[in-house]
Amino acid sequence: MKPATTLKDITKGLYSWSSFHDQWKVQFHSYALKTADGVVFIDPMTPESAVVKKLDALGEPLAIVLTNAHHERDSDWFRKHYQVQIYAHDKARSDCDVKIDVQVMDGERLPGGLRTIYLPGVTNSEMALFAKEKGGLLMLGDALLNPSGKGLQLLPEQFIEDRKQALQSLRKLLDLNFKTATFAHGDPIVGDAKKKLAAFLKKPSR
Repeated sequence: MKPATTLKDITKGLYSWSSFHDQWKVQFHSYALKTADGVVFIDPMTPESAVVKKLDALGEPLAIVLTNAHHERDSDWFRKHYQVQIYAHDKARSDCDVKIDVQVMDGERLPGGLRTIYLPGVTNSEMALFAKEKGGLLMLGDALLNPSGKGLQLLPEQFIEDRKQALQSLRKLLDLNFKTATFAHGDPIVGDAKKKLAAFLKKPSR
């Protein structure tokens, strides 16, 4: 994949950069969340130097968080560059190609005020991240996709571990109050994310 050349401002304090995977025909998105305490990087890929400079200027680096074991991407580069630790779910350890510094469980509070939500059924180590700030923010890895022009989707059958359980995991997200949702693969939803998730779960497309 070619390194990202643009840093997008999604909402105040939430930024993204992405690269297109030619073989899989899908966008890979990474995020930086600027909080009162500092900056958290989620599923990061190394962008071009101009974008790195913009990330450097966001504030004090706090942590790197992986939404699942398969999203280690360039997290080791970010760890070395920013001198921060990599956080991932406890079950990610056996499948991740990089060393995880801090293994977390469901419901734990991470740097920057993010809370972990374990999502069994998707991948072995899948977790969402939730923050109350900014009207409620939900950050998803592979639990749900939102490709441009296609709407919300589950992972294809060959990649999802247990479709029924994955849907049950997604339904518990409706207990949270959030207006914005981000996706490792797909466009963010700003303003009515919970409403769109609820509508999808009434009749999942896949």
